Amino acid sequence: MDSITEQKNAHIRAVTEGLLACAKKFDAEELFPVMVTEAAEIVTTNPYAFSIATCLDRGTKADIIWTIPYDIKKDLGHLDPFQIYSMSLGELADLFDRLPRRPRYVNDAPKTVRDLTRIVVEECDGDASLIWEGKRATEVKRTFLSIHGVGLGISNLAILLIEQAFPIRFNDLDRPRMDIKPDVHTKRVLFRLGMSSGEDETAAIETTRRMNPSWPGELDSSLWWIGRKFCRPNDPNCLECPMSPICPRLS
Repeated sequence: MDSITEQKNAHIRAVTEGLLACAKKFDAEELFPVMVTEAAEIVTTNPYAFSIATCLDRGTKADIIWTIPYDIKKDLGHLDPFQIYSMSLGELADLFDRLPRRPRYVNDAPKTVRDLTRIVVEECDGDASLIWEGKRATEVKRTFLSIHGVGLGISNLAILLIEQAFPIRFNDLDRPRMDIKPDVHTKRVLFRLGMSSGEDETAAIETTRRMNPSWPGELDSSLWWIGRKFCRPNDPNCLECPMSPICPRLS
C-alpha cells in the first residue's frame, strides 16, 4: 500500500472515530431543536407528538418540524389522537393552513397525519408509544412506511430517533443496512471533511457505508449536529468545531 493510500485511510479512520466520539458530547435533546421553548417537552415526552414531527420531516428545517406539534396543540387546544381522528381531511387541511409554521409539503400533511392517527387510534388504542414498544425494528419501519409520504429515509431515521428519545433498544435492527438520512447538513459536512466527492445524497450514503460499514446510520446525528451548530453554509464556526483538528479545510 502506497503512502498516499495509507494517509487517506488514516484520515477516514480519524474522521469516523471523531464523528462517533461527537455523539457522546452533545445532549440528545439537541437533536430536537424547536422555535418555542415549550415545544421541546411536547416532542420528547409525547410519543404522538414525536411521531407527527417525524412523519412530516421532509425537507423542512428541523426547528420548524419539531415545533409543529406544539402549534397544532395550541390551535386545537389539545393533541388528543381520538379527537384528531374524527377530523376530516378538509378540516386537517384547514388546520395546517392556520399554523404559523408549516411543513414543506403542506398539501400532503393532512394525509400523513390522518394515516398516523388512524394507526394510533385503531391499532394502539390512542397510545402512540405502542407503535414501537415491544416491537421489532422491522415491524416499526413497516408501520412508518405505511404512512402517506413516509419513505425509507424517514422510516430509518424514525428508528434512530426513537432509540435516542425513548428508552428503547431494538435488538433485531439490521444496523449494517441502516443508512443516514442525508440532508443539507450531513452532505455538507461529509464533503468539507474530505469524505464525500460531492454534496449529493448518493455520495453521502455511499460514503458513510464505507466509513462505518457496521452501522452507517450511526454517523447521522453527529454529522447533522456539526453541520447545524458549527459547519454552517456561511460563516462556519471552525475554531469551536470538534472536528477542526482533522478537517482538511483548516490544514
